[in-house]
Amino acid sequence: MDKGDHNKKNLDLSELDSRLFEGFADTSRRRYMYICNMKTSVSRWSANAVEDFGLPGEYMKDAGLIWAKHIHPEDRDAYMEDIRAVFAGEKDTHKMDYRVLNKNGEYVICTCSGHVIKGQDEEVDLFMGTIENHGIMDNVDAITHLYNIYEFNQYMKEMKESDTPIVVLLLGINMFSQINNTYGYVVGNKVLREFGSKMRELIKDNGLIFRMDGVRFACCFNNLSKEELTELYKKMQYQARHRIYIDGIRIAVSISGGAVLYDEKYDETTVITSAMYALEQSKYNQHGELVFFNYGYLHDNSKNMELMNTIRQCAMNRSEGFYLCYQPIVNASEEKLIGAEALLRWNKEPYGEVPPGIFIQWLENDPCFWDLGNWIIKKALTESIKIVEKHPEFVLNVNLAYPQLSHVGFEEKVKHILEETGFPPENLCFELTERCRQLDTEFLQNVVGNLKNMGIKIAIDDFGTGFSSLNLLSELPVDTLKIDRGFVFDIQTNYANQAIVKAVTGCASDLDVHVCLEGLEDRQMIDFVKRYAVYSYQGYHFSKPITMNAFVEKYFDNDLMV
Repeated sequence: MDKGDHNKKNLDLSELDSRLFEGFADTSRRRYMYICNMKTSVSRWSANAVEDFGLPGEYMKDAGLIWAKHIHPEDRDAYMEDIRAVFAGEKDTHKMDYRVLNKNGEYVICTCSGHVIKGQDEEVDLFMGTIENHGIMDNVDAITHLYNIYEFNQYMKEMKESDTPIVVLLLGINMFSQINNTYGYVVGNKVLREFGSKMRELIKDNGLIFRMDGVRFACCFNNLSKEELTELYKKMQYQARHRIYIDGIRIAVSISGGAVLYDEKYDETTVITSAMYALEQSKYNQHGELVFFNYGYLHDNSKNMELMNTIRQCAMNRSEGFYLCYQPIVNASEEKLIGAEALLRWNKEPYGEVPPGIFIQWLENDPCFWDLGNWIIKKALTESIKIVEKHPEFVLNVNLAYPQLSHVGFEEKVKHILEETGFPPENLCFELTERCRQLDTEFLQNVVGNLKNMGIKIAIDDFGTGFSSLNLLSELPVDTLKIDRGFVFDIQTNYANQAIVKAVTGCASDLDVHVCLEGLEDRQMIDFVKRYAVYSYQGYHFSKPITMNAFVEKYFDNDLMV
């Protein structure tokens, strides 16, 4: 006998046995319906609720008491008192949040809403409502009415299990905050809904579209060539820019796009991370033109995907294959060692040594970088502490990536690593990479201020590129600017770069901010840049990045070997 038929023959089902109930109860996986005949105390509950919480059946006598046994002991008394008041006629509505034990032995938060429908003449009173299980995610986005990111992940798993070739196009709306600021959030939501609708019309039956996080949308296709996808993307760009009307007003929407074409075994997270990497290239380097994922490191794109998937799995497996190298930083006055920058490397067979430019920017788009980034900090501090103990003027530079700085637990994690390693914070300098500077200014100021309060120094890496400008010096309490090597490699003959370096170093000097020049490769370059107000140098002339043992052997006594 099915749970839905439990005790059904022995219960009074009047007012409960309705096809309408079945229809409405099946409209949401996470929202359950219930209806209770208040005269007989017999209830009918959604079959999904019976399944998710292991209830005795769809039809139950004194369901409130049965349900109470599943409610967390700390929440149970409040629930029982509220239900008692409803059935005693003291109130007509019931609404509260509480924790409920599901069939897997986990407590999930539920929101229960109900009201009494008074019977007329000889009709009985009914108590009916819904219970929303916040432990289950709906598969449809409430704003755009498209499938959401949870459904996307499920779809990708199904495609992988069935060995189905996959083409993923990731769309991102550029500068969407300007739309919200200009028209308001209500209109902004309407723009998202209309954009999703237009994209779905273009895709038709050729694929599926999903609303991802923020203002990103994923389109999935099983059989679409690179040329066909490029043509489709051009149509999407046109529709977004010229065909979105909200309340009679045309709102031009600019988009960027990154695509992944893959026809072998793939990890769904690797695919979306690769698409996100391509999307960023489209947005920041290609003015919104469609970018296909392909590093060019390996000739076969599927091999590229295989490589990235391997690197990702290694990052998740206790940073397997990763290690650190260190490049010295010397002062400009005497060219003596004052610190080093820790740099990430990866080596694993059958790939061997893979250049960091191949995987680091890609990996920074993946959620696994949070753990890898923490490993980098701890590893660098652990390997460098012996140097700091004997040479207290030595400063270790460690790069920070966007997933670290934006993580809500980052500052506490840094405190924990400092305490665990015993590394003095005044000997640590965090370098903010370009994507970190895309964070909200107020948020960035707060995080940097908290790090500075710990005693940690802050540097801006690759200054002069991307999202860096001189106003960063007034917005952030930084200690060092590291001028990008692109302004240095031809500085002896490039008058524009000479003027830029002179302006930046002069401004920084007036603000008591140190300047480090990167990319110095020979004595002639060093002699030339001595005319500028530079505090320190870094480059191959002094040393390429080397392991800590080689670094100690070159600059310190052998008793510091790690």
